[in-house]
Amino acid sequence: MFEINEAQLSDIDRVVEMRMEMLYEVGKIAQKGGTEKLRARTRDFFIKKFQTGEFKVLMAVADGKIVATSGIQFLERPPIYENIDGIEAHIMNVYTLPEHRGEGIASALLNNIITQARDKKAGRILLHAIGKDQSIYEKLGFKSTQNEMELDLS
Repeated sequence: MFEINEAQLSDIDRVVEMRMEMLYEVGKIAQKGGTEKLRARTRDFFIKKFQTGEFKVLMAVADGKIVATSGIQFLERPPIYENIDGIEAHIMNVYTLPEHRGEGIASALLNNIITQARDKKAGRILLHAIGKDQSIYEKLGFKSTQNEMELDLS
């Protein structure tokens, strides 16, 4: 059994560790655990954004251990007819430890995030599915789109 909690500043190091595990698993970093620089910058980001409320991390906890996480960031854009309040939610860092997959944990995290987005009057929720399993998102009503472009400035 698991419970879902919002991560607090005291959870930062474990949240960073979960993000590094996710990035390594999907091939975004070559070194397990990431570099010290990446870990430090990620930690600084979470501390700053947790304090301002701009970014939240929900975590599933089983037997006192974080076994899954998901982040949500709310963005405000100029209103349009399809999104009259101009609020969008962006989901990122959905990750469940391999030994806890298939237990409904990610679905529970995502349902919680969808509820939060509705409560904030978000007109839409965006995410970038990384990895092979997009079916979890499709089961919750997410649809793939082809209208995004990217310019890499790094």
